[in-house]
Amino acid sequence: MAPKYDELAVTVMRLNSDAPIERGYHLMHFPGRWKDPLRRLAATRRGGDFVTIPIRELNAAITALVPDCVVTLEYAGRGDDDQEWLLAHRDVNPAAIFNIVAAWVRSQKAAPDQIAQTLSQLRASDLVWSTVEINLAAPDEIRRAMRLLPMDIAAALSRPEAHCEYNNLRFLRCPTDTGAELISWPPERIEDQTPFSVMIGITAQTLPTSGEVLIYTSYGVRRWVPVRPMLSLSNAHSVYIAPTVPYLSDAGNSRHFGIVKIRASRIKGDDGEMTYPPRWDDNLAEVLRQLGCLDRLPDPQQLIDKPLDYLQRTGDAAALVFRTGMLGSERVSPGLSLTDREPLVEWVASELKPHLELVAPLPREKTVVYKGLSGISDGAISPEYLGKVVGPRLTIELLTDLDNATSYALERLSTRLGVPLPEAKDLGETETLIELGPVTVGLRKLSRPTIVADLDRSRTQNKQSAIEQRVDHIAGALGDVAHPTVTLVEIAPAEAYKNAKRGSDPKWAIRHGLVRTGRLSQFVNPVTTPKKPGRMRPDGTTSDANRERFAAAVDELFRHLGIRPAPLPAPLSGTLARQPALLAVWMIRKNKTRLWGLARQVPVAVLVDPTGQHIQVTAPGIGWQPLHEGLVEIGKRYINEMLQCGPEDVVRFVKETIGEATAAYPDTLLLTHAQNLRSVWDQLGNNRIRLDTIAFGAAEVMPISKFPGLRHVRVRGSDGGETPECYGVNEDGSGQPKGLWRFLRSRTFGSTSGKPSTHSGALMGVSKLIPMEYKDKQTAPRPKAQVWNPQFVELFVAGLQDGDQAEHWAALAHDLRDAAPYVRDTTALPWPLHLANKIEEYLLPNRITVVGETAGPETDEEGAS
Repeated sequence: MAPKYDELAVTVMRLNSDAPIERGYHLMHFPGRWKDPLRRLAATRRGGDFVTIPIRELNAAITALVPDCVVTLEYAGRGDDDQEWLLAHRDVNPAAIFNIVAAWVRSQKAAPDQIAQTLSQLRASDLVWSTVEINLAAPDEIRRAMRLLPMDIAAALSRPEAHCEYNNLRFLRCPTDTGAELISWPPERIEDQTPFSVMIGITAQTLPTSGEVLIYTSYGVRRWVPVRPMLSLSNAHSVYIAPTVPYLSDAGNSRHFGIVKIRASRIKGDDGEMTYPPRWDDNLAEVLRQLGCLDRLPDPQQLIDKPLDYLQRTGDAAALVFRTGMLGSERVSPGLSLTDREPLVEWVASELKPHLELVAPLPREKTVVYKGLSGISDGAISPEYLGKVVGPRLTIELLTDLDNATSYALERLSTRLGVPLPEAKDLGETETLIELGPVTVGLRKLSRPTIVADLDRSRTQNKQSAIEQRVDHIAGALGDVAHPTVTLVEIAPAEAYKNAKRGSDPKWAIRHGLVRTGRLSQFVNPVTTPKKPGRMRPDGTTSDANRERFAAAVDELFRHLGIRPAPLPAPLSGTLARQPALLAVWMIRKNKTRLWGLARQVPVAVLVDPTGQHIQVTAPGIGWQPLHEGLVEIGKRYINEMLQCGPEDVVRFVKETIGEATAAYPDTLLLTHAQNLRSVWDQLGNNRIRLDTIAFGAAEVMPISKFPGLRHVRVRGSDGGETPECYGVNEDGSGQPKGLWRFLRSRTFGSTSGKPSTHSGALMGVSKLIPMEYKDKQTAPRPKAQVWNPQFVELFVAGLQDGDQAEHWAALAHDLRDAAPYVRDTTALPWPLHLANKIEEYLLPNRITVVGETAGPETDEEGAS
């Protein structure tokens, strides 16, 4: 029997009011008189009437070269006043700061005379430090504390005398976009060419409706490349540099890493042969070049040829970050097991006493609203229900290669439709009609190798042209459909489109071409020959990976159609009086890229009726429609439209959507996602959200009771370290429990899931760092051991009606993480938000789901996990 855990430990620390952190800092302002010349330089570089100074690049250079400085100014350019810019423990020589500023200006892409003119208007004497006393626990110092606390903690944990007794780990600071980060050095396991470092992330966070600053820590690994890798031509790779002597002698030195980007260049020799030598390639490298320090970096070719040599250096070490695709196989798995995390958490807490203290474990919230939701909803779909959702006609097309793939798909379709189906050999281009009473289902096998073929990337044709050509070809080959149609597309795996072949991947063109003709689509990897026998199930049958993959892909077809095989259960007695409708709002964002020259910012909303079996979707300019119709309409309308909905447009859309939902149903649960939506609906931010109100702008705040039956739960995930890491604790030890937990403030809860089936091999009782005793046997450290740790999903019950209990609505949102009917495991988002998020598949090329895909995207950087 699995152990029970009624408490959840979280990696959260609170400031100790009995031992406040009060210390002096040095403050430097960004000179107001610099803004006008820098604005003019930015306008020349960017074109147009550009008013914002690209200070992020300058800040990144300062953070990398002078790690004792914390940047507090993220945007500059508006106004002409001095603005608070840098905070530091010591008064770093202003001349060093000015030298970095001057080098950054010289690195801009502008005419030499304009750069010279800009520099002539900047003076080193404009940079002055002043001393300031800061109480980091004071309510009016929240903004500064959010920046300073992670720096202070990182400095404390990377002191030369500080070390973690667990494998004698010592840490160096390294730059990061948010909070602070520590990397253990020297690396682990160099001797067997599986090098990695332990990584500790530190962020300062707040909770909704609270001004208290909390510290969250996270624990993972940074994996290093030990042998010659394959570099990407389209994406830069991170290299961590640990200088023994500072790049700028007047800036001082401290224990830290800098990060520089490296990439493969393309050079054509005199003989016509192409070579791909590595080169330093980012803004920091250019700043170092202007400072005359670029030769302090390793020779790029030597670093790529012999990366292990640089990893073993005691001084001026360099480490190339590993990511998927650089080597033939992974030598170290991502993440740290619970066995390794617990002692690290305890060490961090002991080092930071008495100023910070770990919070007490969270108690379990035992309320359940929808019982028995977990797992795939198997069985046949009622013909009456199918006809009610899609109408009297449905066509299912199988764009599969071999008969065995078609057979696997037909097997699952037979289960879902509840009737025997023809064999693969009997299907052809003409539809085979299956009469199911209220609905007729047509099946046909398509033979269109030109649809799934690699894109034609000749030298005279760029990728966008190749995509448009394929879209036109699909439209001509298949024609428009007159009724709901879904297409299963068998497609080569991600490994087939690595490196030089990345531009040949046809999936986005296929999705776009099919939706133009009115078709919804799902991709699946081909049938493969298993390398080992399938696992034995409890019922005595043997698993078949191909069968399971095609079954999942067929189920996804029904997800696109908006089919839920079984209704949601009734709420348990003593919880909710009635089943509510479920409303989710999601923001789809697409930046302009070379791949697809349009930017989009489109809000969408999904509305699920109380039974869960009637799903509608809407977007700006598109009224409520059944999901399958709405996906086609959204895909057609916004794929080629430059739509940038601003905050006012989004808030107006949200207000109208909420009004329509509450008018249709007596009870409605609104689900929003903090990181996804707050940038355009800023009332979702921790410092703005208010209990039991709905705000559509600062001037339009109203009680939630103005919308009869409306409740609101805001979801927040782990992006940016905004939720803590966690593990269950009891008298016998620790584990990874599933459950709902009461967090640190009223109405705030945490949701955790059980270990997913995709990580069934992940073990808690193994270590990457030290020998362990596991199952009465001594085992060596296992760098390749599969690791899984639960994500802590924050649920904030923001809006209730009179008489409601917050735990009921938090439990409902938690239960809905198990409500996706075609997913075996708990989803990261409650089901309606999961559905809304999936709409991105029809607008974003990098969001297409391929069932069976295991390779991560080539552009993913290694992170904590």
